[in-house]
Amino acid sequence: MLKFLFKRPDGVPAPAPVPVAKPAPVAPVAPAAADKVVDHAAVVPVEEGAAKPATNGFRSDHKSLYRQLLRGLYDAILITDPKGHVIDGNDRVAESFQFGKNEVWDMEIAKLIPGITRQLMDRVRQGLAEDRHVMIDARCIRKDGTVFPAEVSISTIDLMNTGDYVFSVRNVEKRKRQLRFSRSLQNALDNDLAAVAVCDAAGLVTYASRAFLTLLGWDKAEMILGKPLAELFPGDAAAWAEACQKANAGERWLGMLHTTTAGQARPLALAAAIARDGSSETESAGMVCSMIEIQEG
Repeated sequence: MLKFLFKRPDGVPAPAPVPVAKPAPVAPVAPAAADKVVDHAAVVPVEEGAAKPATNGFRSDHKSLYRQLLRGLYDAILITDPKGHVIDGNDRVAESFQFGKNEVWDMEIAKLIPGITRQLMDRVRQGLAEDRHVMIDARCIRKDGTVFPAEVSISTIDLMNTGDYVFSVRNVEKRKRQLRFSRSLQNALDNDLAAVAVCDAAGLVTYASRAFLTLLGWDKAEMILGKPLAELFPGDAAAWAEACQKANAGERWLGMLHTTTAGQARPLALAAAIARDGSSETESAGMVCSMIEIQEG
């Protein structure tokens, strides 16, 4: 820095010194209180226009929200990189596959869901690019080597990489088992010598066995499905009303029904009972009828 010095001319008196005022005493200031930790769980949202509370870090933490979402999903979620190596998942993975979260890290998805190849994943990406929903039926492998059927929905997400995959795995083992049992039961009824029919709570036919169709002289079940079951057996209204009353009350009714079927008068041995759909032990979902024609003489 440059400094310039000026010399005062001779005969010019120096100016009188200016008195300097003393500074006013400063009042002591209390030390600042220590910073308080905000309990985000105690922060209550307020209505629009009211004073805003402290920022809720819990809600603004995207990673926390992401974790909550994964925990709240019913399906087992496996997230892989574009090459098919697992990079994340939720707690349902352990329930479905018996693998812990650390065990599946960097595991190839094909070891859990056989058939998921790079070629398939490329086709999936192409389908997703065309706004098509991708879902496949698969047989997944647990840690102990057992297999379970599953519905696998596939989508993409930009998580750690652009174009990571999300595999949403739903175990349908129980559903498949119930379906097999239902088909076996229907096959047994279709081969039963007795005529079997089921009606709903409104009295409309929902199922008719082959023997039932033969008894009434019908060719296909579609010809009587949705028709009132009572109208198929005219001629003995009193016995039919008693059978329906007993069945709806939860009692099994056994008796004779004198009716006319296929234009002929036929005495039938009838067994009627309540039909339940499994959701309630007391509420009626209709009636199940089993009958055999009695040959007189």
